[in-house]
This record gives sequence, C-alpha cells and structure tokens, in this order.
Amino acid sequence: MELRTYQQQAMQAVLDAWEQGTRRTLLVLPTGTGKTVVFAKLVAHIVGAGGRALILAHRGELLQQAADKLAASTGLKCGVEQAEQTAVNTWFNVVLGSVQTMQRQARRVDHDFTHIIVDEAHHAVSPSYRAILDEWPDARVLGVTATADRGDKRSLGEVFESVAFEYLLPQAVREGYLCRILAQTIPLRIDLNGVRQSDGDLDFKQVAHAIDPYLERIAASVREVAGARKSVAFLPLCVTAQKFREHLRAVGLRAYYASGDDRSELPAYIADGPGAVLCNAMLLNEGWDHPQVDCVIPLRPTKIRSLYAQMVGRGTRLYP
Repeated sequence: MELRTYQQQAMQAVLDAWEQGTRRTLLVLPTGTGKTVVFAKLVAHIVGAGGRALILAHRGELLQQAADKLAASTGLKCGVEQAEQTAVNTWFNVVLGSVQTMQRQARRVDHDFTHIIVDEAHHAVSPSYRAILDEWPDARVLGVTATADRGDKRSLGEVFESVAFEYLLPQAVREGYLCRILAQTIPLRIDLNGVRQSDGDLDFKQVAHAIDPYLERIAASVREVAGARKSVAFLPLCVTAQKFREHLRAVGLRAYYASGDDRSELPAYIADGPGAVLCNAMLLNEGWDHPQVDCVIPLRPTKIRSLYAQMVGRGTRLYP
C-alpha cells in the first residue's frame, strides 16, 4: 500500500522529531485521511529497525482496526493485551494494548517497548494513559488524533512535547481526499437556555429532555431532506436514540439503533443502502468507519468543537 504525499510527509516528520530528541510528539490528521495506515507503516519501520512497539487504544474496535490495517498494509501480525489475552512470552514485536488492561501494573511488568503509539490521543491526559506511558520513560511516543483539543480545555502539552505534523480538514477537502461538506438546517427553534453546563459542555441529560418534544418533527424533516441518503444520527441518551428510531420508522424510513450494550441492529444497517438511518447515543463518534454514510444528523448539541468534528467526520469519507 503506497502512502499519499501528506501521509509520507507525516511519517517523515514524526521520524525527524524523534531523531531530533523529541520523546513524545503528536500527529493530527482529520477523520478519514488514513491515520491508522500512517502509524501502521511507522510501526513497520520501527520493527524493521529492531524496535518493539505498543499500540494503545481505549476501545476494542480501535484495536481491531489497527490490527487489520497493520496486516493489510505491512503484513505484520501482532500480540494482544486485552482482558484474558496476553502477548507475554510470544515472539510478536508489535502489541495491541487496551488502556483498561494496560493500566494494571501487573500487565506491564513483563513487557519492554521502544516505541508507543497512542490512538485517539486526545484522551492521553487521563491518569490511566499517563501511568502506562510512564512505565517506559525512554520509549519514543506518538499520539495520533483527528482533534488535538479537549472540551475541558486541558492541554495535550501536559503529555506531548510537540506537534510533528498537522493536516487540516479544509486542505484534505481541497485536495480531493475528503468529500465536500454541505450544511442543511431544519427550521426549528429549540430552547437550550435552561440547559446547564457540565465539564465545559451542555449537560447531556438536560439536552435530551430539551430535544425530546421535537423528535417527531425532526424525523419528518429528515425524510424530506435526506430520505435518499444513508445517515447516522447522534443523540444524547440511549432512550432518546430509541425514540428517534421509532419516529423515523413511523415516517417510512428504515431506522436502526446501536448502543454500547446493544449492537444487534448494526450489521443490518451496514448491509442496508440509501434511505437507512442509524441512531446512536454517541457510541460511534470515534473509531467507526462506514464510508457509505453521506449524511450526519447531530442531535446532540455541544459546545465542544472536537466532539462536533468527530460526529461530522463520520460522513466525510469518499465513496462512489
């Protein structure tokens, strides 16, 4: 798999940063521009030079995505540290590690890594990530993210020393690697003035209460505006997402629901075509790739730019 020009530049910038003495650096690439492919190629370079790499992520989907891209683009296989699975006493030079597993000191003592890749690195300021990184103080670290800012305003500079490379979404659109984004508003006035703020954002439970009376009218508008598109809708609560699914079905759309505890309808949605809508309670805003999506319905009002960008990013991938 050949890297695109900006991907080659990104990989070289990371290597240059490490060579110049930067121990922990960031790579910022918009959703859909192949950040997993870049760090997979980087890991292959590390292993080829005699290193051993840990790829760290907080969701099983991200770990599986990394394993798939690593195998497809480099042929490398990897060990896994997640729940009961362990890579101890194996020959693998690449280990996929769940943050939830690797934060336990007992799961770290038998490993030695020269390099660590942190996927969705905007989470890395949390104590669990920092405990893992501090276990190998001499390791070179790369944090990879589409959104290098956080809603709580904490700086990623607490963990990372520099940004090695950043590729901006407008540039990716101009150069033809992401699709053009068109905004369509629905003429509704939803009063959010009484919604309190929590951790820098609107309280999601109060948001759910505020939008609930409008879900039926929104469903009718979705049918009118985007009934021929394949859509994903983001809602604040599971019960709100389920209600919106039923309203969409009532207006004749094929609607599905997914949550962290119930993904039974997700395969049917993926196999479906235009006119299908997937309703989820903020489950799929990170690490979910389905290029057929060509309409995003953000019904989770937010003050956090990065959260909004993650939602919109589910629909920016190119697809015929």
